[in-house]
Amino acid sequence: MIEVGARRIAFLLAAVLAASAPALAQSDQEMAEFRRYCAGDYTRLCSAYDPDSPQVRQCFMARRAELSPRCAATIAKYGKRR
Repeated sequence: MIEVGARRIAFLLAAVLAASAPALAQSDQEMAEFRRYCAGDYTRLCSAYDPDSPQVRQCFMARRAELSPRCAATIAKYGKRR
């Protein structure tokens, strides 16, 4: 696993999650919620992949059923609004 700073992981995770959601997060609040509720899912499910890689997005999509309820709800919440 490639070592990266926690802040970089949070930022990149938010970008990955926004891209994997049906619509992109548009506001700072949306991005903050992705970081808050989905960072643990990245660590638990997909941290074997560099956050810059396309594999991390694929990992989230493949393991969508394993996402925490809060992370899944956040993705669904912003996807439904678009």
